Amino acid sequence: MKTCKSFLLSAIALTGLMACYTEKKNVVDLSVDHQWKFALGDDMNRAAPDFDDSAWATISSATNWESQGFPDYDGFAWYRRQITIPDSFSSMIRENGGIVVRYTNADDADEFFFNGHSIGKTGDFPPSYESKYGEMRKYIVPAEYIAFDRPNTAAVRVYDGGGGGGLLTPFTTVRPLTPADRIEFSCDFPASEWTFLENAPQQANVSLKNTLAETVSTKIIFILKTDNYHPIDSISTAIRLTANENKTIAVPFKLPAPGFYRCELYIEKDGYTGDVKKCNIGYEPEKIASPSDAKPDFETFWKITRAGLDSIKPDYKLTLIPERSTGARNIYHVTMKSFGNVAIEGYYAAPKQKSAATPKKYPAIAVYMGYGSDAYFPHTDGNPGYAEFILSVRGQGIQKPGNTYGDWIVWGLDSKETYYYRGAFMDLVRAVDFLSSRPEVDASRIVAEGASQGGAFTLAACALDSRILAGAPAVPFLSDYRDYFEITHWPRSSFDDYLAKHPGRTWNEVYDVLSYFDVKNLAGWIKCPIIMGVGLQDDVCPPHTNFSSYNLITSEKHYRIYHDQAHSTPNTWYEFRTAFFNQKTQTP
Repeated sequence: MKTCKSFLLSAIALTGLMACYTEKKNVVDLSVDHQWKFALGDDMNRAAPDFDDSAWATISSATNWESQGFPDYDGFAWYRRQITIPDSFSSMIRENGGIVVRYTNADDADEFFFNGHSIGKTGDFPPSYESKYGEMRKYIVPAEYIAFDRPNTAAVRVYDGGGGGGLLTPFTTVRPLTPADRIEFSCDFPASEWTFLENAPQQANVSLKNTLAETVSTKIIFILKTDNYHPIDSISTAIRLTANENKTIAVPFKLPAPGFYRCELYIEKDGYTGDVKKCNIGYEPEKIASPSDAKPDFETFWKITRAGLDSIKPDYKLTLIPERSTGARNIYHVTMKSFGNVAIEGYYAAPKQKSAATPKKYPAIAVYMGYGSDAYFPHTDGNPGYAEFILSVRGQGIQKPGNTYGDWIVWGLDSKETYYYRGAFMDLVRAVDFLSSRPEVDASRIVAEGASQGGAFTLAACALDSRILAGAPAVPFLSDYRDYFEITHWPRSSFDDYLAKHPGRTWNEVYDVLSYFDVKNLAGWIKCPIIMGVGLQDDVCPPHTNFSSYNLITSEKHYRIYHDQAHSTPNTWYEFRTAFFNQKTQTP
């Protein structure tokens, strides 16, 4: 084994997780368009090539099924289409043993079939449900499953656990296997959840398997970058593998400072470059420093804003939804007035009282939704022993079909007084007002949770409303904007568009407005206990931005990093969150 180490001299702007962006020698991907046959429900016969899907709808894989005529549906659905393999692929497929099929994402878990054969699964289905939303899908189809003289049937079984659902990819790509693909490899790191602490050995453990019945020589390339793509190191290791040999090698590296880092790993063989496997790792996240940049009038601004909310009569109205109230809790549609006299809505679950004479008071959960999420209902038998209010802030959720704000994150960006999130943050407080007003709720036992935008909302609500007993944000949004926009394409792209349309405005003026709504500037006001869930592979709300806020919280706090999660958390997070809420609310 020979290792050659060199430092990169220029940044290579590559994004995504576990995806291939390196041009292959003499290999061109076949791009399959986004039109698929589609049906709700679950039937394994749908994988078969001769299954009759002529009565199915045709929808696009570029967006979720809710926006294409299948609203409010969570559960299983199937996609089917035909794929014809080009004649130019045939010799390489036969020589190297198959094809590689990729698509960008599925919400939340999926299984891929080719001509009736199950090829693989990403995530898992009930009863062992696990979301893998945000992860690139890659499946290798053996040559013996492929038809060269007729169209092939590709089928995808998708399970959505809540919110939007579906196959989410603008196109699907197909290409022949190459010699580099015949060396299977994976990468692991010895640190817990791939997050290194000080003085722990820093290395990647690369496992390789030669699937060929002959000895091969190949190279492993390991590249290390900061989370904003600045190059740190490149390590090339020559490897010799005998026929069908399995081998694990250690690739040591040095992380220069606390933070999160991008790793890229690929195989080079016979002039072909294999798929680039990408992942993120962490180093001492609680030592990431991102000081508050709040303006001198920050506190005054929020006091005035809160007074504006308090001056608005809420005018709560509840409407029972009988068909959703068949279990332990009644489900209501709720309307109310919030900051600026804007009407907002939500869905409320109230435990059914066993005795009208001696009504019981229950703890309550305020649930804050993700950016642009479709509205969803609390389950009549969900969260036993809790009242629950799922808030739709202005223009989102229930109100999204009539949204008048356009792209929420840049609406009203001309000033802090008009910016969208001024009113939206007050909507969070109004939700706590609502729960506190309910006779069945113990107002001293209100907790809050949410993911993504909902995670940011949870932190903001805990900062702005001392009535919240505990908070459980996951993959929180809206923090540390200056660093955030150096790490991800979106939401910076929305601000680029805004500035293009407002040539008189500058980035510094935009950042000045955003500083009033940057969750890290609110974090120091949080007094209640906090737990935070982090997806280490998250390129939507990167871990760096999660910890920018978390590290400024001075109250009791704990975090859980999940190395195999992107913009999501696993079932174990919800178990942790439930135990946390039960402990803080003293709920058995």
